[in-house]
Amino acid sequence: MKKFQTLEFDRTIYERELNEYNQLLSNNQTLQESKQILPFFRERKMLSSQIASILSEFINIDRIAFEYDLFGNFKSDLVVGDSNSSTYCFVEFEDAQANSIFTTKQSKYKSEFSYRFEHGFSQIIDWFYYLNQVSSHQIEERFGVSKIDFHGILVVGRNHFLRESDDFDRLNWRSNNVIVNSKRVRVVTYDMLSIALNTRFSSNYFR
Repeated sequence: MKKFQTLEFDRTIYERELNEYNQLLSNNQTLQESKQILPFFRERKMLSSQIASILSEFINIDRIAFEYDLFGNFKSDLVVGDSNSSTYCFVEFEDAQANSIFTTKQSKYKSEFSYRFEHGFSQIIDWFYYLNQVSSHQIEERFGVSKIDFHGILVVGRNHFLRESDDFDRLNWRSNNVIVNSKRVRVVTYDMLSIALNTRFSSNYFR
């Protein structure tokens, strides 16, 4: 069973890794999950840990694990936690290709959410299911407490591939309004993630 690593925030390291992330997006129109995205974040723990900071529930992020096994059924690409509040964020990375979020079929008037998007979204729903099914004893073995508050983030696609007039509105509506077991699954593109993290850094959110 994979263990969480403890993490102490370092602003200098985080600034460097955030700049590297900005450069990654600037240098690449598309991103492949297995060859680019996952290795990039695995090598940058400080940056990865702060992905959860886009959710208001996270204040002091001090736990991190990559490819975290969920009771032998699934693996979450990334899990970060605030051990003080027993709050954890489960992150799914998908690729950033032209059809990662929406795809167009000849028989359809409008584009529809792609297989890649639906796969990532469904992964998080399954994680929520298993986290609700296991016993408090199993939760305690993993997280040190018998009950945790958990959230999900799906990172997928790029802004420049959202071309139809209502693409952003449809994506944001789904992220803000689809409730899974009383929880939202936050969905952001890699560009939206960059904007959110850079905004927080510029405003001295990270101290």
